[in-house]
Amino acid sequence: MNINREKIKLVFLISLTIVITITSIILATDLNTEYYFFLLIILPLIYLSLKQNQRLNRTKLITNLRKKWGCAESRLRNFSELHAHFKKTQSGNDKKYVIDDRTWNDLDMDLVYAQIDRTLTIPGELSLYSILRRPLINEEQLERRNRLVNLFSQDQEIKEKYQVTLSKLGKKEDIYHIDILWEEQPPRNKYAFLYSFLLLLIPVCILFGILNYSLAWFGLGAVILCNMFIHYRTKEKIYEHLSCIRYLGKLIRCAVDLTDIRHPVLEDYRIKIEQALKKVSYVRNKTGWLGREADFIHEYLNIIFLIEVRAFYSILSALEKYKQQLKQIATTIGFMDAMISVASYRAGLESFVEPKFLSSGYLLKVEEVVHPLLNEPVPNSISVESVGVLITGSNMSGKTTFLKTIGVNAVLAQTIYTCLAKEYQASSFHIMTLIGRKDNIIEGKSYYLDEIHALLRIINALEKDIPCLCLLDEIFRGTNSLERISSSAEVLLYLAKNNCLVFAATHDLELSELLVSLYKNYHFKEEVSEKDGISFNFKLLDGPSTTKNAVTLLRHVGYPNEIADGADLRIQKTISDE
Repeated sequence: MNINREKIKLVFLISLTIVITITSIILATDLNTEYYFFLLIILPLIYLSLKQNQRLNRTKLITNLRKKWGCAESRLRNFSELHAHFKKTQSGNDKKYVIDDRTWNDLDMDLVYAQIDRTLTIPGELSLYSILRRPLINEEQLERRNRLVNLFSQDQEIKEKYQVTLSKLGKKEDIYHIDILWEEQPPRNKYAFLYSFLLLLIPVCILFGILNYSLAWFGLGAVILCNMFIHYRTKEKIYEHLSCIRYLGKLIRCAVDLTDIRHPVLEDYRIKIEQALKKVSYVRNKTGWLGREADFIHEYLNIIFLIEVRAFYSILSALEKYKQQLKQIATTIGFMDAMISVASYRAGLESFVEPKFLSSGYLLKVEEVVHPLLNEPVPNSISVESVGVLITGSNMSGKTTFLKTIGVNAVLAQTIYTCLAKEYQASSFHIMTLIGRKDNIIEGKSYYLDEIHALLRIINALEKDIPCLCLLDEIFRGTNSLERISSSAEVLLYLAKNNCLVFAATHDLELSELLVSLYKNYHFKEEVSEKDGISFNFKLLDGPSTTKNAVTLLRHVGYPNEIADGADLRIQKTISDE
């Protein structure tokens, strides 16, 4: 698309219109008024200019969309609103395999979401967040999503038609307008029926005024003053809802345009939208009067005829009546926008793979898997079946990052059918973690108490049908070593025996021997040199760790030798005593 060519066409049409207009006026003034008829020629030219301006704007939009394709959008996102909307839209059946708040935060999923999110609309933002919070167990549903993503990845014409239409709907700052469909509606005004009566009084007063009833003009003034009071008083109460309801009108008009875009893969979604649209035409027509950034003429009309006030109250009953259809339109449009966003995310990746899922047992096999948030990630591979994974290693060697890498890729596999690896083959999991924790001063929970409650939630979530992928980082770290090792061993054995694939990172090397029957040992290691100090290659290796680096790190960051040397002596004494 050539923007300059479209600009030249527009400039030509405008210039031609100006030349013909000026020429016609000069000739008509100096020679003959019949030359004014040449002004009729400018009508089609004005029409063509307007059409050309639309083409130019569309060309600019598509050029900008192509430029952004495959690129992450660096902008602020209102995660508190996204989270609140997600909670509102959860039903009882939805809650079973959702990513709970603890797991979501442990895996830094807000940051992952921000990297994937290239949505163009508010419903798209909300839908993508909801998708990532709800991993699917049903592979057929995932494959349907994948067909959509592949369509938007491969068919540029279809993708850009959707993007242009969705861009018209757009976003407005971080106001989540469609929440009104999931919230309690504003109260209705029981006196709203009188507004039509006040409207009827206006022509009646004018008619009697024309017939020389002077009091009628005073009556007209009184009606207008009354309407002015009602307008401003009511608008103050309903102001926050006006833009929300008007956005629903834009949503419906967007849905109408999307139904004109046809493709076999899109047909089921198009039919859903069409069926919902049949019921909501009244809402579409009424919302056109609401929440406009009005000029002074429109504002005067609103005051005199109570246009916005009457339209608002008349639409409330329609919103209640057609709420399910409006939800269907919003969620379908949001879903399509989210799938385009996923296609753009894939386009920006150096490599990715579509996952393969097993129907029974539990297995996880990944080859050269990486974390999506790292600029220069180190790939790792692992294959485990029917046993847990115990990871040991020094501080900062990569244990926690590896746990998060497995967790994030499992979430992406079961939500957007995308993994950052050369191969991903696994069961469908209920994904739960215990990685980060802290004292909760407000609730009066200690570090240890918070931890055992978080671990109990995983134990209570275990079930026979769906295996749990459980990622644990140094459990029971908030208590003494004797109880920590004993409790950790029993919990890890219990999880492994109850349909749970466990990835556990620990510093307690004793667990390597205690859990050998149900866990396979891996480790990360460091390199220590006088020149470079400590360095890590972040590669996962077989077997338990054989190195320690806590005291070496003290020396490396500049602790006094007295402290480091004393620590070394205590370690040697402990070993010799044993």
